[in-house]
Amino acid sequence: MRPGVVAVVVGLMVIVGCGPAAPAPAPVASSAAQPAAGAAAGQATPAGDAAYRQQVIDAARSEGEVNVALQSAWTPEGIRALEDAVQREYGVPIKINFTPVQNYIQRVAELSSELAAGATPSFDVHQTSDANAVLMLDRDLLEPVNWAALLPTGTPPEIVKGDSRLAVVLTDHSGLMYDPTVIPEAEVPRSLKDLGNPKWRGKVMLMQYPSAYFPWVITLGREPMLQALRAAMQNGAVPDTYANEYTRFTAKEFPMVTTVGSYTVTAQKRGAAAAFAPLDVSAGGDHFVAVPRKAAHANAAKLVAAVLVGPEGQRIAEEYVGYSNRYYKGSADNRLEQAARAAGFPSLIWWDSPEARALTTSPEGQEIQEEVQQIFQGG
Repeated sequence: MRPGVVAVVVGLMVIVGCGPAAPAPAPVASSAAQPAAGAAAGQATPAGDAAYRQQVIDAARSEGEVNVALQSAWTPEGIRALEDAVQREYGVPIKINFTPVQNYIQRVAELSSELAAGATPSFDVHQTSDANAVLMLDRDLLEPVNWAALLPTGTPPEIVKGDSRLAVVLTDHSGLMYDPTVIPEAEVPRSLKDLGNPKWRGKVMLMQYPSAYFPWVITLGREPMLQALRAAMQNGAVPDTYANEYTRFTAKEFPMVTTVGSYTVTAQKRGAAAAFAPLDVSAGGDHFVAVPRKAAHANAAKLVAAVLVGPEGQRIAEEYVGYSNRYYKGSADNRLEQAARAAGFPSLIWWDSPEARALTTSPEGQEIQEEVQQIFQGG
């Protein structure tokens, strides 16, 4: 899923930046974070890291290709730019075979089944979201990587998560993408509860992923969140995937869709009338790239993933895809987060929220997801 679960929410009206591609962003300064060892911090790489880096490069050269499941908005031009960036960084030509990730939940289930059966995973690089990453870690589906030895100079060390099995490729805020030529700014909903207003009958699509609504559970409470979704569905809302929401929004079928801010940026870059109105709370979610165990092209995967999360990969993504990463100062998502906080909305960062992480694997969280699914099915 935008692809993916878990999406998160914000609560400020703000239009995500558009226009020409931003220059390569600078890392966010943090007095609390210590620089990563080796290439990620631009320091001399220790002998062990240097040996590891060269071993990965040599093996990747032999592999020659990599199968990736990434965000659906990647274009052929963007993939070629990414291949060029990998070759510049490591001196290795890697053919990137791109498949849209589409649905994070299905990809996790697919990978779990493949590894349980002793089969080679279909993809060497998986993109996934917060909630699904927790499940992948819990099931030990991912290979640990010495990211410090591989990450390009200027990569913020904070992007390494999950016992070095995850690297943050994009961050996003969830809320409402709307058409400002149809919905006046003064009338744009500010809360999930507003989507049940009869004036919006038949004008709204909802992201279909049940765990995407966990931040609203934390912010509004379980029953108020469920009631808000019931009201929206009774008001003619249609649930669908992020990718399909984007397609139908840009085709002018629906003027409002609950989604993530990066799709708004993509829509703007492609000439669509689109603006972003966060709902209820400023909450950020991380999306990761990871290398599964027993990957067919594990070394090429590590190099591609490292470039994706590094400054050049982020610049390419901003230009060709439209997503961004709040760990880089000046990125679209960083600007959105800062604007939301400045407006006084409470902040919720999913990965740092004990409540959100607990819901992912708890019986209560499973119950909530089942209830959301029933609501979307008309129950």
